[in-house]
Amino acid sequence: MLTLADVKTHLKLDPTATDEDALLTGYLAAALGMFRTESKRRWPDVGEPALAKASDPAINPPTLVFLRYADYTVLSPDEQAMADQYILLTLGHWYENRGSVAVGLNVTEVPQTVKMLMNLLREPTL
Repeated sequence: MLTLADVKTHLKLDPTATDEDALLTGYLAAALGMFRTESKRRWPDVGEPALAKASDPAINPPTLVFLRYADYTVLSPDEQAMADQYILLTLGHWYENRGSVAVGLNVTEVPQTVKMLMNLLREPTL
């Protein structure tokens, strides 16, 4: 899960500056909420049951390897890394483009990378 320090590092802000902490915390909460709502996926809870498989039963004792979480809506470690990037890219876009209208400027939309990551992570629905 991302922290305020992660956000400041991503935005290349001074980690000791606190003047925008409230804004960044709000953006982080909003981006996380947007991710959860749009993807219908979530991070694992502490102690979340996971499925494991023996990678090679010939090894004694057999080595257990993470397969996936028992709940298919829980993000795997690889998916968590992608979700973090989705959140950071979205948050960075909001930080750089704070208004909904830009007079006399080129209007920018959410980067294609963000859309691509959501398409990979979104839980399919019928």
